[in-house]
Amino acid sequence: MPSAHHGDVELHWFRAGDEAGEPIVLIAGLSGTHRDWHRLVPYLEGSDVVLFDNRGTGLSSPVGGLLSMDDMVADVVAVMDAAGVESAHVHGISMGGMIAQHLALDHPERVRSLVLSATTPGGMLDKPPWRMLAATALRPVLGARRTWPWVAPMIYAERTRLGTPERVKDDLRMRSEQATSPRTTVAQIAAIARHESRGRLHELAGVPVTVVHGDLDLLVPLSHGRALVEGIPGAQLVVLEGSAHVLPTDDEHGFAATVREHLRHAVHERSAA
Repeated sequence: MPSAHHGDVELHWFRAGDEAGEPIVLIAGLSGTHRDWHRLVPYLEGSDVVLFDNRGTGLSSPVGGLLSMDDMVADVVAVMDAAGVESAHVHGISMGGMIAQHLALDHPERVRSLVLSATTPGGMLDKPPWRMLAATALRPVLGARRTWPWVAPMIYAERTRLGTPERVKDDLRMRSEQATSPRTTVAQIAAIARHESRGRLHELAGVPVTVVHGDLDLLVPLSHGRALVEGIPGAQLVVLEGSAHVLPTDDEHGFAATVREHLRHAVHERSAA
């Protein structure tokens, strides 16, 4: 796997799909790696897909302290530079969607369009996700498998947990293999806690934006997706009914179809401009 460098930070990335196609950069969420996109990537085979491990995850350098959105945006820029991608469609999920917002706001020349999935403009959580935070704190002691039952009801729809439990088990197995350090999770949560884009969302006018959200998301409720659409002129909201936070697992086909339609529309707009 090739690597990019941002100062002393080494970031591992790789390509999938067709290098001659439209470039799309995928940014994973909290504690996740490039592997979190495994359900979506096969649907993007005609695109030049760039994936990477966020700092502190996978094969990338460990975190050295608390992180900020600026840190993680700079990491994405370093990966794009290393991949030779001057500008791309950018898709971020959850925390990755927050990073994508700041990337588009601070480096608009690098972003052709945005897909913002299961994410927020910040500053709207009624209460901290105590269940998630407790599981993170206890994971080094109890292990991922014993803390997983605390987390799963927050991020997967009941129909997935009860109807297709093998999909949830696959995700748990992958997360266990990734073995992201709780130190990374805490460092990323620090950046999430300081994320705020509401006052600048109007600057994204003219950028094709699709906001994707599950109507059953307990971790980042649908009201956050609606706030993004209200703040971004021309943004489109797609609600995946019966889905919670992990959209690729709860509704793989609906999620992939939404991303593909966004890319088709964004490419058409770009060619017509």
